[in-house]
Amino acid sequence: MRIVFGGSFDPVHVGHIILARDVCEHFNAKEVIFVPTYQAPLKEKHKASAQDRLNMLKLALEREEKFTIEDYEIRRKGISYTVYTLKYLKEKYGGEELYLLLGSDSFLKFHKWKEPREILKLAKIIVVEREGMLEKVKEYIKEYFPELRKNEDIFFYKGRRIDISSTE
Repeated sequence: MRIVFGGSFDPVHVGHIILARDVCEHFNAKEVIFVPTYQAPLKEKHKASAQDRLNMLKLALEREEKFTIEDYEIRRKGISYTVYTLKYLKEKYGGEELYLLLGSDSFLKFHKWKEPREILKLAKIIVVEREGMLEKVKEYIKEYFPELRKNEDIFFYKGRRIDISSTE
């Protein structure tokens, strides 16, 4: 299994790395694939350029054996859509099982993403529980994605609390 960890990484910080290490170990993943966005459709413009964010990721992850960086979205340019990236990764890794890592705040907007049900066909979802949000996430699933089965299609991960934000 490979875990796909997309984001702006503007900037990448120790919280991203700790989370990726913890999730990789917890799920016994072969690797965590960091995918920096060129431009996320639901976010404002990034502070650092795509190339600078990619370079920061390379520096931050250079000693991490199980971490790789996929620059597909940066090479593709334009708005970054997860569905296209997952199709690309499925082909690249010969259909190997992919798991998409999402924070609960991002997951609560999942119905607004481009082709969310296609994404669910391409990857299983790991939702990182943020404190006090589990019930909200469960209600969201009932409303928008009732077909998701816990521990089959969607997994919940309650990691250690890391009070770091790229936007603060």
